Amino acid sequence: MIEMIKVGRSYLPDIQALTDISFAVATGEMFFLIGRSGAGKTTLLKLICNMETPTNGLIEVAGYNINKLKGKKLAFLRQKIGVAYQDFKLLSDRTVAENIAISMEVSYKKPQAINQRVRDLLDQLQLVNKHDTLTCELSRGEQQRVTLARSVANSPRLILVDEPTGNLDASTTERVMELLTRSNKAGATIVIATHDESIYRGSNKRVMELRDGKIHSLARSNH
Repeated sequence: MIEMIKVGRSYLPDIQALTDISFAVATGEMFFLIGRSGAGKTTLLKLICNMETPTNGLIEVAGYNINKLKGKKLAFLRQKIGVAYQDFKLLSDRTVAENIAISMEVSYKKPQAINQRVRDLLDQLQLVNKHDTLTCELSRGEQQRVTLARSVANSPRLILVDEPTGNLDASTTERVMELLTRSNKAGATIVIATHDESIYRGSNKRVMELRDGKIHSLARSNH
């Protein structure tokens, strides 16, 4: 699903955010990206979904060189990618339900199917009573869950999640991971950037650690 070959990303004047990153994520894999703040995790996710372009190297997503795609082809691929941003990027003047529905409306799903999917997701994340609440009136933890619901709503092939549990307690974290696991079992490839060791410890999933923009280690979490 994802292949990176010798990818680097630098910013002016002389910040090297990522250096010589090469790895691949299999279709249907749940993959964890760890490292301290500033290690390059968010930059890496932005490169995968083409929000930023690499300074050098090759990135392929679903078999496409993502930086060469234009127009309709790029728009089509982007519809297949769900992203839960660390800064949420919710529309603050819209309701929770409207925010989650947006990703499905762009692919012309029927209103009835959209409404049902929104309700199911809110139920799974214990947000049913927030259906008609404006997102600007939610707590950070609630906004985080809405962001996550929106990222999986349209059943994308690839889901990128940046710090999904940063503002959540243990039981809500469990619900969030259940939701992501369900999407993964339904066939989605999932990449999760996280500080939270509890969500991958003992999972036997692959974990890649970044340090100072370089790959420090890549191994299965089986301890």
